[in-house]
Order: sequence, then structure tokens, then C-alpha cells
Amino acid sequence: MAPREIPVIFTPDNEPYLGRPLLFHFDQLISSAMEQNAITAPRSHGTVLTDHQNMACQVIAQAISITLSIRELIRQGYLFGGHFLLRALVERAAILLYLNLYPTEIDRWKRGWDQNDALALRKCSMRFRPSNRALRFEGEI
Repeated sequence: MAPREIPVIFTPDNEPYLGRPLLFHFDQLISSAMEQNAITAPRSHGTVLTDHQNMACQVIAQAISITLSIRELIRQGYLFGGHFLLRALVERAAILLYLNLYPTEIDRWKRGWDQNDALALRKCSMRFRPSNRALRFEGEI
């Protein structure tokens, strides 16, 4: 009996982690995000956006792209690469949350891309305070 050959590139039909419950839920989350984006994104085209709306359009699009990249890396069996991109995805979520909690910081986000002052996990730490169940950011933002 000849040994089974492992494909060089996996497809949706033969990916190594197909059928895993967490991957199934991740796929559902991706589908839901893509459906919502298909509804929401066209409404922002050709419209004058506020700074917060512009930021959300950019950061959400980046997060979706990173998520799809993570999914493809998992499909091909590159779990470390997918895990590596999780930080970038969490950074996008933290930026959205932070600017929602502190809307006055939008100017810092706007100038950060040009002056190396962007909001990022490495410049801030989040702590969950069980006493009031609120997120608290400390450090450089």
C-alpha cells in the first residue's frame, strides 16, 4: 500500500482542520462580519464622514482583512502565522474600543500615522477592573 501524499496546497475540501468546532465558529463569525460589512460599507462611499466614522471604516476594513488572512493561514496549516496575526487583530479591536470610550483621542489617532504616535497595544495596556467592570487603559496611548 502506497503512503498517502500530503497536498502542497490545501483547498476548502481537504484542509487539515476542517470539521473542528472552533474553526466552524470562526468561519461563522467571518461570514457574519462579511455580510454586515457588505451592508454597511457601501453607505460610507461618496459620503462626507466624521473623523470617527473615517477611523472606523479604515480600522474595520483592516480587521476584516487580517481575519481573512488568519483563516487562510489556518486552511494551509500555518498555525503559527495565524497566531502571529492575532496581535494585529486585537490591536484593531483595542483601537475601536479605546476611541469609543475616549472620543477626544481621535486627533491622536489621526496624527499618529504620520508622527509615530498611533494607538497600539505596545503603547497601552488594558486592565479589567472587577470592582466596576469597566476597562481601564494605562500608560502611553
